[in-house]
Formats: sequence, C-alpha cells, structure tokens
Amino acid sequence: MPSQLFSHLDLLDNTPSTPVIGEKRLRNTMQPFSHLDLLDNIHSSPVIGEKKLRNTINLLHFTNDPILVHVSDPKQHENFLVRCCLESCTAEEIRCRWPESAILPKENRRPLHLILEDGLSLVLLPIRVTGFDEQGFSAQIPETGYVLGKRRIRRNACQDRSVTLTQNGFLAQGDLIDFSPLAFRVRLTLDTGTSFTWMNMNDSFAICIRKNEKTIFSGPCRCLRQTGDLRGRELVLAPLHQKIQRYRKQKLRTTRLRLTPPLSIHFEHPCFGKLSQRNILDLTFTGFSVEENTDDAVLMPGMVITDLEIRQDGMKGLNCITQVIYRRESAKGKVRCGLAILDMDVRAYRRLSHLILHAEDQQARFSCEMEMDALWEFLFNSGFIYPKKYQLIQSSREAFKDTYSRLYHEDQEIESHFTLQENGRVYGHVSMLRAYQRAWLVHHLAARPLHGKRTGLVVIKSILKFFDGLCRYPSIRFDHMVFYFRPDNYFPNLFFGGFARDFGNPRVCSMDLFACLNHPTDRLGTSLPPGWQLETFEPRHLPELERFYRHASGGLLLDVLHLGQTDDGCETVEELYRRHGLHRQGRAYALVHEQELKAVLIVNRSSPGLNLGELLNCINVIVTDPANLPWPVLTAALDRLATAYDTPSVMLLIYPTTYPSVKVEKQYLLWILDTQYAKEYREYMDQKTKLNLRFLIKHLFRQLVPK
Repeated sequence: MPSQLFSHLDLLDNTPSTPVIGEKRLRNTMQPFSHLDLLDNIHSSPVIGEKKLRNTINLLHFTNDPILVHVSDPKQHENFLVRCCLESCTAEEIRCRWPESAILPKENRRPLHLILEDGLSLVLLPIRVTGFDEQGFSAQIPETGYVLGKRRIRRNACQDRSVTLTQNGFLAQGDLIDFSPLAFRVRLTLDTGTSFTWMNMNDSFAICIRKNEKTIFSGPCRCLRQTGDLRGRELVLAPLHQKIQRYRKQKLRTTRLRLTPPLSIHFEHPCFGKLSQRNILDLTFTGFSVEENTDDAVLMPGMVITDLEIRQDGMKGLNCITQVIYRRESAKGKVRCGLAILDMDVRAYRRLSHLILHAEDQQARFSCEMEMDALWEFLFNSGFIYPKKYQLIQSSREAFKDTYSRLYHEDQEIESHFTLQENGRVYGHVSMLRAYQRAWLVHHLAARPLHGKRTGLVVIKSILKFFDGLCRYPSIRFDHMVFYFRPDNYFPNLFFGGFARDFGNPRVCSMDLFACLNHPTDRLGTSLPPGWQLETFEPRHLPELERFYRHASGGLLLDVLHLGQTDDGCETVEELYRRHGLHRQGRAYALVHEQELKAVLIVNRSSPGLNLGELLNCINVIVTDPANLPWPVLTAALDRLATAYDTPSVMLLIYPTTYPSVKVEKQYLLWILDTQYAKEYREYMDQKTKLNLRFLIKHLFRQLVPK
C-alpha cells in the first residue's frame, strides 16, 4: 500500500464523531470530502473479500451504527461525506436512509462509495446505485473492498464528555469527539471576548475531561494538529506524560503478587462508554497491572475509572475507583499499564486483603467467617481473657457472643480482623474497629506459638500491610489510627511507643497516659456545690479545652474525639452501628465553675464486648484545671453520669495522670497516629522488625557457639 495512504485516515478527523442512529443523534452529517487522491490508488490497495464485507455490513446494521457515504456533485464539482443510517441489508442489496439534516435529493448528486471505519482501519467499497429518492438510496454490495489505511491503535467515538482547555489564562470549552490512549480529538468553542489566536500551539495545554461533572482525566497535553476557524476549532491532543506519580515514593516496594487463577478487571470506559475486560498480571493492596494488545489498547495515563470491578471465579466482585498511572511497551504488540486504586469501601478492601495475604501465607485469613468456638478458645488459652477480666464480663457472656457473631459473620463496615489459623485452630489475632468518626482502633492483639513461628511479628506485619492501603481510601474515613496499651507491655511499647518517641512530633504520633480506675454505678451521689454545673459540651467550651491540651500534650486526642464538629454528608458512627444492630455512642459533658471550664467528661457506651478491655464502654475524663477541681466535686459529677451503665461499675480513664488523689489501679497509654504519616510509620516498623529478627539470630548464635 502506498505510504501516503496512511495519512488519509485523517479524512475521518474532519468528519463528525460516530453518533449512532436511533437513540444517538446525528450531528453535522455532511462534510466536504477533499481527499480524492485516495481514489487514484484504490486498485493497488489490499483487498477484503465479499464474505468479510457482508459480515461487517450486517454488524453495522445490527448495532445501528451509521455508515459513511461518498457523494459526488459533478455539476458543482463538489464531493461530500455523509453519515447515513443503514436501513436494511439483504444478500444482494443494502438500503441507506439520508439523515434529516442532509439536503441531498438532487438528480446530479450520486453516491459513489461506502466507507467503513472501525476506529482502526478504513475500507472503501465502490457501489452501484439501484434506487435513489428523497429518503435515501439502494445499492448492490460489491464483491470486494479496499483497505486504504490502518492506524497503530483503535480510535473510539465519544459522546457527552465535556472538555476544558486552559493555557496561561486562556480558556475554551467543548466536547470530546474521539479517543485513543495516544491521542484524542476535541471540538472547542469560545466565549464572547476571547479568541483562538491567543493559543500558543508550540506550548502545552492543561486539559480536563469530565463525565457527568466527574473528572475522568486532567493533565498537560500537546497539540498534534488542528482544523477550524476563529469561531470553532478541532484539536488532536496527546498527553505529555506516559507515567504519573500518584503517591509519594516509598523506600519499601510492596510485593507484587501473581495469583492463580488470575483476577480480571471489568469496567465501562470513562471516555467512550464501551465495556472492557483485562486480566490482572500482578496485584498489591494499592494497585495492579494489566496488559493490552497495542492496536486495541484503551488505557491512558492519568485517566480515572470511576467504577471498576475486580473479579475472580466464584468471588463477589470488588468495586473501586482507579487511575491509570503508567503505560509502557512490554513485548511486541503488547503494552503494560499500571493502575492505582484511589478508593474502595471497607468491605471490598477486606476481601482484597484476604486474597493477597492468603496467597502469601495459607494460614493467614482476613475477615473471613470463622468458627466462633475457635476464637473463644484462642482468647482464653492465649491469656487475652484472663480470670479477672472474665469475672467482669461473665454476666454478659450471651450479649458478648451476639456482638461477635455480628462482627465476624456479617458483611459490615465497622470491623476488620486478621487471624493465623491452622486446621481450624487460631494462633494469632488482631482487629481494627471504627471507633470514632474518622479514626480506627487497633485492639485484641494476641498470639501464641505455631511451629516455632513468631506469630506476634507475623500479625503485626500483616496488619501493617493492610494499614498501608487502608489509609489511602477516603470512603473508609481513616484519618487516625488509635491503640491503647499498658506502659509495662513490652511488645506494643516497642513497636508502637518506639515510633512516637523516635519521631518526636506529637502532631504526627502522640502518646497520652491515662489513669484507670473503676467507679460504682449505683450511688445516688450528692449534689454539686453552689456555682458548679454539669452541662452538655458545646462549641464555646472547645477553645479552653484546646488551650489546655495544647500545653499539656500537643497531641492528637482532640482530633480523634471530634468534639463539637460534624462530618457533613457522612453517616455518623452512632448511625452506622445502629444500622448493623450494634451500639456505639459518645456524649460529651462540661463540668464548669462560675462559667469556667474545669473538666470534660465523655460518656462512651457500646455493645457488650465490642472492646474486651471496655475502652469503648467507659468515661473519659480530661481535667483542664487540676488545681481547682476538688476530687469530691468530680466524683459527684461522675455519680450522675455513671447511672447510664447497667454494670456494677464503670471504668474511668483520667487525664492527666497527676490529677487523681486516690489510688490508681492501672494506667493506659493512648497511642494515636496521623495516617498522613503512614509511610514513615511503615518504614520504621519494617526496620524495627528486621532489627528484632537480627537480635534473635545473634542470641541463638551466642547460645550455640561457646565463648
């Protein structure tokens, strides 16, 4: 085929996009046809046989797609391309209907050729007209057609996608006409008072493509070519970059897994609406890669897919929002594309996590249904539920069982748990619970040996992998990670407390020490002294509370508690738990003297066993003026609030620990991490676990080798 014929594929760039007859509109259906030199070399072009031609025409008729017709007017020496509807087709003849906007029925205007275009190749069919009228024409199907050119990559027609182009203060808006991953065509119009002469074609443009007000692409592009005049332009644009940096680079590259059988992705293309499917090559908690045939590729770097589904045989699909972050050649005729997951809900993320962790370790399970007797056996025999703790919870054991049945057997958005299991027996466990509006509590961390494996470290590493993706997805509402532990507990003090101490910035990771003691719930109590009031916490109390906490700690506690703030448009934690048949409530009260804030009391109530340590079923006390709050006054206020609990006593967590003038039973450290610094925390944890393993090896070596 002559080389110059390749360029004539661009004749279609001067015609409108491919709107379908019927539900899809025909717009600008007549365009001048200026590439008559195509006809000079037609007989030297590759030939398509009759069978393939008939199949192609039958498909166009079946799908209601339009067909291009070359119409000539010898009298006026004009040639047109007209998009017609293929009204009927038989073994011998086709019938085409003129579009309503076309003015064609003149005796000297005759159809000469049909042009078939599938976005990849261009086929010209000489025809013999057998009938011609005001509505359309009939023609015999030829025995052969001629391939006039083939693009490197398929171009797909688009509709109802708006485009905004900006360049150094210049702005134009329009529509996306057609799309390929290498280039796309837009039609632009201008507002009054601007001019296309302001555009610098040698400079890049900032392009934003939207579908139903959602951005599906934004990025810098360069113009390959343009047509039009000062009133309207069509530009063919190509993205400047074949790779984007969605997130900060990490020192630790997450392991890429190849699963068998492979997963697949299914999505409606955001630019042209057709359904697409690709197999996943490798997968992580935060993204995956796929491979495409070069000539049929559809993924462009920077493009956002707002509803993509990850599927595996026999598994419910995982829906997520993704973005293409790179595109590169991987083999002859193949391109590899990487996609980052931008968002998914906690249900989908739990299932994704299970797929990955179980593929790495067959004993690892994430939020899978489990035999509850196996969990109870583990919690008791590992020492997590010790005798004194059981004495506190035994009267509510049936309610405990119901809470855990809901958390561990239902597909809810409240909790996620990781376990190490072998033959139905549990050897390691940790759980994450959405305890506050935008904070998750890590709790129930316990382990026991399994074949010499350090199960505690395995559990910690697994929850960190889960955490790496969890904090990226806005639907999960994970701004802070929270963890309570006793100061004398070596394991969490090393892996959690160590980071807070080493980083040294309480606005990144804070630790606040609370005094813990029990308060009876059946006391009638005494009245507050004159001048003292216990009232509902209001925004006017917040500045004084913030001032005290800023000087006492400077940490993240108030960010987690979210006092006096709302999360507009989002379901509250209380509503979320209620929807799943569970209870979680927090009510804040202000203890004031002569209108001056002395303490804030937060009454936490939850379903029995939601947290086995009752850390979500207690009263938090923040004393803002320790020197001027007598203990009997605070006790009187607590007596009023403690009646809300149906247990003999309620646990108090008091801050600061220097305040209580009574004997304290124990202390808890409240550890909080701002998840914006998840990268730094994971790198610290990886280094710390490596050091720990190195220490164990050295210790073993010293015992085996004599001095």
